[in-house]
Amino acid sequence: MRRIRAALSGSGNLIPEKAMMKNGKNRICTVLLALLCALLPACSGGAEDTRAEAAIYSELKADGETVTIPTEGIAQTAGFFNYNADGVTVQLVALRDGGGKVHAAFNTCQSCSPSPKAYYRQTGELLECANCGFTFAPEEVGITHGGCNPWPVAGIVIGDDVITVPTASLDEMRPAFLSWAGPTGRSAGQGE
Repeated sequence: MRRIRAALSGSGNLIPEKAMMKNGKNRICTVLLALLCALLPACSGGAEDTRAEAAIYSELKADGETVTIPTEGIAQTAGFFNYNADGVTVQLVALRDGGGKVHAAFNTCQSCSPSPKAYYRQTGELLECANCGFTFAPEEVGITHGGCNPWPVAGIVIGDDVITVPTASLDEMRPAFLSWAGPTGRSAGQGE
């Protein structure tokens, strides 16, 4: 009995091997094409990497006992806000959920801290822990606590125009960021 071997085309249809490969060169081209098709999605970037590349980093300066972040610049693409707590970068992450509501938290994972990789990066619409890979929806940022999630900020007030954070809350988080090695958006030589 003659066996018919087939391969999947890019559209998912079966194509008989005989029609695809008439000689050895076609086989090599087919194998290379299959490898390229398998590797291309992983290397192409796409929407997931676009948000990571478009991440916005800002430096926060204390104004008395608080720091403020204008909400007008906060989008569904995460913004990362650096605060200098006695020589240690303490970072906040802020973004809007699908309904337009602003969320903010410390950019470190409650479960994975003090790992240097206990920070979140945006993957598509989700935040992903760089240490354990857990993903987190924007709607839960700053609300959910006690597990692998961005650490909520004590005393934060998210208003229509501005996010207000007590500097005491930022300073209290200094120990959690001592070994933290997340991206800060600073060029080399500026504390990164």
